[in-house]
Amino acid sequence: MTAPSKETREVSCMEAFIRCYPPNLPTGTTHVWYVMRGDDLIVDTQNPAEPLPGTSQAPTSIAISKHFPLGTQGNVSVHAATVDPDCELSEGLQTVNLRNLMNHPGIRQEVVMAGSYAKELIEFQTMTKYCSRCAAPYRAIPNTWGLRCDPCKHEVFPPVSPAIIVLIHDGDRVLLTTKVGWGNRYSLVAGFSEPGESFEACVAREVREEVGVEVSTIRYVGSQCWPFPHQVMVGFLAQYKSGDIHMDAEELADAKWFDRDAMPAIPPSTAISGQILDIWLHGDAQKDMIVGFDYQDYR
Repeated sequence: MTAPSKETREVSCMEAFIRCYPPNLPTGTTHVWYVMRGDDLIVDTQNPAEPLPGTSQAPTSIAISKHFPLGTQGNVSVHAATVDPDCELSEGLQTVNLRNLMNHPGIRQEVVMAGSYAKELIEFQTMTKYCSRCAAPYRAIPNTWGLRCDPCKHEVFPPVSPAIIVLIHDGDRVLLTTKVGWGNRYSLVAGFSEPGESFEACVAREVREEVGVEVSTIRYVGSQCWPFPHQVMVGFLAQYKSGDIHMDAEELADAKWFDRDAMPAIPPSTAISGQILDIWLHGDAQKDMIVGFDYQDYR
């Protein structure tokens, strides 16, 4: 099996999706709804990996409290909505944790993207009411999801926090880590970028801080939205350069090398960590789909 290319992922989950901003509305003739109750998505029990069907005004099976038009994908209008926290679900509906849904086998990338967008947007709109500088109420800025404070002119927009995730490889072995609560599953080194730091510098720093080794030949793979709370995960491959493993015990439960033919449980290919591992496991680490970056001294 060939790992999905960066270009394929972008076309399937980004380029076909035309976003709209208030007061504009989606233009498709078919309508789907991502309805959130807290951090959970409300879905049909018979089709739990898909949004709810509906009209331009509401989903067909549940009353909503607030509507957020997201955009158009092909001929499909995509909407987000919230319900009251104590809303009782009718027969045939259930809630599913969004994080679990995003790891569901076979989940479409369009659903990952729109579900992430819905969660992040709803959280921003419901939690951001008053100016952090002067405490005056915000008002909506037309044609964006931004908010403006008229007294002090302060503007805010839905936050996006960039974070790197990197596979460290050395021939036929890979350095993987795990955390408390992950069971027997291992994954990649990851962490948030800091002010004044490039992604490549962040890769080198996070690897050094978490597992104590040095890397070279840092190569970009692709990215994925991850709304917990509002990350964009920027994926890399990095060649092991030197050093022994010295694990940050406050961050990790274990870190070790694994041979290609003796891998532990790893994330599914719906997550960018699983996609990067697919690339390495299938020997595609040198293909042209990866944009190369030469390593510099980022100490």
